[in-house]
Amino acid sequence: MSGTIDAPVELIALIEANARLWAGEAEVFAAYFGSPQRTAATDEAWLVRQCYKELIDGVAGRLAQLTQSIDESRGATQALADDVVKSELEHYAVFAMAHRAAAAMLPVGERPIRVRFVGVDWAENAALQTMRSEHLREYGDIGRRAAAFTEGGYGTLYLAGMRLAGGSALDDAIAQACTRVFDDECEHMLQGIAGLAAQPLSRADWQCLERLTLEQGRLRIRMRNAQFGHPLSSERVRELEAGAAEPLAFDYARAGLRPR
Repeated sequence: MSGTIDAPVELIALIEANARLWAGEAEVFAAYFGSPQRTAATDEAWLVRQCYKELIDGVAGRLAQLTQSIDESRGATQALADDVVKSELEHYAVFAMAHRAAAAMLPVGERPIRVRFVGVDWAENAALQTMRSEHLREYGDIGRRAAAFTEGGYGTLYLAGMRLAGGSALDDAIAQACTRVFDDECEHMLQGIAGLAAQPLSRADWQCLERLTLEQGRLRIRMRNAQFGHPLSSERVRELEAGAAEPLAFDYARAGLRPR
């Protein structure tokens, strides 16, 4: 990002409050990828859910948002030309290819039919999306900013997946998908975070934003743990939701911010 601006103390506090929850998500991935119980079948299961998130939460969600506000005369053309729609669709495609690599390693009778590339929702993800919708409906712009701030969980999934490179053929397929998505997701998140630095938010707005992001961040840990087949115990998840993990270091320079 070009230029550097001072990060207001409220934004620094918001980042610090969420850094332990980002680390909680990272612990889910470390536990899963380091588990001897990880197999092609378990990879197939989490990847098909990731496909769902990219295509339904990502592409379809963005299209639904756009069609509520764009010019009716150019609706479909304008929506399909949207940069976020195009990038989310590409993210779906690269994870679908990783899913295909995992499915190909299963016994023939256990391989999923192609329609599963769309994926299926799961309770914890539905709960997160419901919370975001409720926050948007109740808090308007602050709810929208909270969802943008928490989206992607600071890229911890993609970093964990990238580190698999050089392992098995399936590891490499996952690493390639995560590498392709990482820069996009991080850039979107960092732009959103940096954008908060220039916003005239009141003290009450900042307090509300912190509360909403923490509520969403806690559900993200639960959602990811379920997506990856519960590599962490329920007790550990509750500890992480309470902030037990050591906070991740935030890259202020990449976000174009200077902490005071």
